[in-house]
This record gives sequence, C-alpha cells and structure tokens, in this order.
Amino acid sequence: MWTPQGRTTVRGAGYNPEGTLNGAEAAVAAARCAADSAARCSPDAHAHQHGGRWLPVGDPMEVAVHVLATRAGARPAPPATARESFDTHTRRASVTDADGKHITGASEAVFALCDPADPAVAAAGAQVDRMAARGLRVIAVAVAADPARPARLLGLIALEDPPRPDVADAITACRRAGIKIAMITGDHPGTAAAIAAEVGLLGADRIIVEGKDLPADDADLAALLDRDGVVVARVAPEQKLRIAVALQRHGHVVAMTGDGVNDGPALRSADIGIAMGASGTDVAREAADLVLLDDHFGTIVAAVQLGRATFANIRRFLTYHLTDNVAELAPFAVWAASGGAIPLGFTVLQVLALDIGTDMLPALALGVEPSNPRTMSGPARTGTLMDAKLLRRVFGVLGPAEAGLGMLAFLLVLGAGGWRPGAPADPGLIATASGTLFTAVVLGQLTNAFACRSESHWVGARGWRGNPLLLWAIAAELVLLVAFLWLPPLPGLLGGAPPSWLGWSVAALAIPVLVLADTAHKAVRARHRSRTGTH
Repeated sequence: MWTPQGRTTVRGAGYNPEGTLNGAEAAVAAARCAADSAARCSPDAHAHQHGGRWLPVGDPMEVAVHVLATRAGARPAPPATARESFDTHTRRASVTDADGKHITGASEAVFALCDPADPAVAAAGAQVDRMAARGLRVIAVAVAADPARPARLLGLIALEDPPRPDVADAITACRRAGIKIAMITGDHPGTAAAIAAEVGLLGADRIIVEGKDLPADDADLAALLDRDGVVVARVAPEQKLRIAVALQRHGHVVAMTGDGVNDGPALRSADIGIAMGASGTDVAREAADLVLLDDHFGTIVAAVQLGRATFANIRRFLTYHLTDNVAELAPFAVWAASGGAIPLGFTVLQVLALDIGTDMLPALALGVEPSNPRTMSGPARTGTLMDAKLLRRVFGVLGPAEAGLGMLAFLLVLGAGGWRPGAPADPGLIATASGTLFTAVVLGQLTNAFACRSESHWVGARGWRGNPLLLWAIAAELVLLVAFLWLPPLPGLLGGAPPSWLGWSVAALAIPVLVLADTAHKAVRARHRSRTGTH
C-alpha cells in the first residue's frame, strides 16, 4: 500500500484474515484508513473458511480488499445512506455514510475527483506507473467529507495477481498452432503490458492501446488487432463486443473469454464464448458456449488440441467406412451392369456382416486415435469434414483398389471352377467365390484401418502400437472373419464359404495392393504440396 504518509507492506497468507501491516506508524495508520474506506465500497465481498481453507465469496479482488481491511483492524462501518456500484464506464464505486463519501476504483477515475493541485495526487500518479510496471493491479482510494468539494486521496492499494505457471507454455502452443492471441482487459495499460511481457504474449511490435484510443471504423479496428500479441487495456464491455464483431467480419473465428456480468454480450457474440467456471458470474456462464471449470488458460489449449484430434478422427472414421462402402457396392454394380451375366458377389447379410461385424470395432478405434505431434502445428483445417481431398482418396484410390482386388478374386475363383460369363454357376462355387470376395474386403479393410491413421504418411509411419485399441479391433475383426467363414451356421446363413487356396492367395493380395495404392497417392500429394506450397 502507498499513502501520502509512506509505504506499508501487508503480511498474510491467501484469504486468511489474520495478518499485519508493517511500516512507519503514520503510514500504517493512513493505510488502515484507506483499507477501511475501500472495503466499505464492496460490502458483499468477504472470505469464509471451509474445510480448513479460506475461500472468497464475491469478486476475488474485492474480497482481497476486505481481507486487507480485516488485517488492518478496520472498525465496523456505519450504515450506508447511498451507494454506487462499480460502473465500467466511470471505473469506480462509492458509498456514502456518516463519515463521508468513500470512493475506490481505477487510479485515473479516482484522481479525477480529487484536487489536481494536491501534491499527493501527483506523487500517487508516479507510484501508479511504478506499480503497474511491476504487473500489479492498482486501486486508488479517496474520501469526500463534503460531496460538493474535491475528494481527498487516501492512498493506493496494489495487488499481485500473478499468471498461472502454465500460461507461458499455453501461449507458445497457441502460436505453434497458428492461433493469434490478444489481451483485452480493464487493467491499467502498464499492468497489462507487464503481465503480457511476463508470459510472452506481447508481440514483437509491442502494440499496447487503450480502449478510448481504438479506431472508430470497424475495418481499421480489425486491421489494428489482426496480429498476434496485441494488448488492449481499459476496455469497456461494449468495446469488447465490438472487437469480437470486427474480427469476425475480418474473416476470423473468434474465441472470447470472460467472467463478469458485462462480458455476456461479447461471449454470446463470439464464435466460441468461454466463461470462467470457478470465478465467473452466472450471467457469463449462461452466455458462454464453454465453461472452464478450473479457469486455466492451458485448458483452452487442451480443448483446441482435443477438438482438432476429434476432427481428424472423424475424417479417419469416414474414410474407413466410405472405402468399405465402395467395395460393398461394386459387386451389385457389376451384377447390374452385366444384366445378371456376372453373379452377384454379396448377399445382403454379408454386407451387414461387414458393416456391423468386422468393420465396427476398427472404425470405433479410429475414432479415438491419439493426437499426433502435428495436431497443434500450423493453422486448423477449415471447411467441411468431407472435402474434395477425402473424396478423392476414397473414390479415386482406396475404394477402387479394394473393390477391384475383391472383384478380381471373385471372378478368378469362379473362372477356376469352370464358370463362364452368362452361364449359370454352381451354388457351391458361387458360395466359395463369395467367401473369397468377403475375405478380400475384410483384409483390405484391415489394411485400410492402418492407412487411415494418417492422411500424409505411409501405413507404418505412426508405429504399430500407437493405438492399442486398433490392434485389439483388428484381432477381433480376424476372429469374426474366421467365424463368418467356418463357424456353423454362419456360413450357410450369410451365403459364403471358405475360400479355396487360389481364393486365399488372391484375397491376401488386398494387403499389399492397399498399401501400395495408399503410399503412391500420398507420395503424389507430397510432391504436389512441395511444388505448390499448399497443405
């Protein structure tokens, strides 16, 4: 604390009201008076003990002021006759009682009510700059015995609200992920700049602007803020909302954090409104899309990583299943196109056995594929889940390779059994050929599951043990394949029989064929990316 009589240091732990004020006698007395006045301006805030810990009830900063007044030995306040809650525009609060009008708030807002000729005001201004440069939050306190006369400055209360240890690492992760970060705060510009520099948020161009200096034109505002590491201080709630809207119109997806009642409009307008669950108000939580239960900025980064991993996993899931659908559709397309001259390779029950039986577990395992190191490298993928790249991979590479090999195995087994196009085929031969086609598709999907783990690297690039659930799913897929081919009554029910040695030999080629097709496609795409610089 600083008062015109000198500096005072406050000793104590957390919100525990037990503590002391240390300094010269006159300075301690003046600090006690300032703490008493400040606490009267927020009577609803207090600390209570729960489970052996002292916890805040109300705004944490206001609770800290009440703890300070308790440690200073402040006397009970007389009844209030008038009260003005903290206003985001005036940036101060006040209460009037028998001792006068007590005022607290942002330093410049309180100084404006004091006599500018008072030397204590000039001295306090210099102290504010020093305290803010250390990253301290500064509250000015004054009292007016007569509302018609200038207030008398009682002193300054400096509070340390250090950033969490994980913030610096989280900011680094955001930048690596192509996410631009701006600090938008109601704090003093010096305080905001010091905290931003401490955690590594402040950009290289060190843009620090106050809310009152923001451009009036939304396009100019977006151009000013469309960079990383901007600090905007002394911001009013409507300015926070305007910033979100301006950046959205500039083509950005905007995530906005907040905890106060006045943050509600900005949280609602942002693409992703994020409220603080531990310290936030009910209004902020209701307006937000997400609520952080632990109030950690690092949790936002973890959520971004999880979201990107989920997006990628859905694409893996879709690629896997759509490839299978191409292979399932091919026998029906060939049968229809030939006018029935080529027998139907699949029964409906075999298709269901593929979708619900052999394919389900690998698809689910791909849905929980762990994120890879590149998940948070570079900007997020934009657009739809099923884009042109996914469709080309499914319908131009993986699907045709799997369907073509399967139909080749089917026709070779039929031909080896003496069948010729247009001639009736023996039911037993069709069952063997159908079982061969079924086997080829299952083995192709087995390979496809590993291929779908990456859109740019060959099937073994991520290792074979990176997703243990996928290994178990593949094992279950092979067990089901054996059951569908040999375990009565399933073969007769599905309409397939175990492949011949020729059938096994051709069906097994599905594994190398899928690997080669996938690897070749990824190599072509890699060359295209290196040549054009695209992703």
